[in-house]
Amino acid sequence: MIKKIIIAIDDDFIRESYASAFLENNFEVLKTKSGKEALGWAKAETPDMIIADTVLAEISGFKLLEDLRQDLDTQKIPVIIFNKFESKIERERAMELEAVNFFVAAGVTPDEVVRKVKIILGEQKSYRLSIYKNSYDAGKMITDFGYPYNLKCKECGSDLVLFLIRDLDKGENYFKASFICPNCD
Repeated sequence: MIKKIIIAIDDDFIRESYASAFLENNFEVLKTKSGKEALGWAKAETPDMIIADTVLAEISGFKLLEDLRQDLDTQKIPVIIFNKFESKIERERAMELEAVNFFVAAGVTPDEVVRKVKIILGEQKSYRLSIYKNSYDAGKMITDFGYPYNLKCKECGSDLVLFLIRDLDKGENYFKASFICPNCD
């Protein structure tokens, strides 16, 4: 079944880049720079996901999210809040409003956003595993991946976890791996 996504991002280039990535992955895409238009589409189209910029014409991504959460017909639609710059305050506000994720434009590629959306929607298998630096080759792997040996997040100090995602382009038994912070990612 084709999944429908609303991409409400103010920047034309970023919006078009994300739209292209989702279209290549067989999503139906509605795109706008207007928060008000995105809200109207959400009520009329019932999308599977919304990506909302903090800065939009007419109403902000936060106001869009607030309005969605107050309407019984739209309150369960998953929303990712998008921002051009890292902001702890805006990240916290997004989580308080029950966004499913918050990401910064410079921190993710359009393909990574598609992967994250597929994971949230249950379309892509992924796993999070605890790694102990003193077990088997864990220390070597940590070094090879270029992460700090203590496996702590640089932002919040939490323990990093090994994140595996199935790489379906290569087959069922191939995975991409990275270390992520379960609190910041």
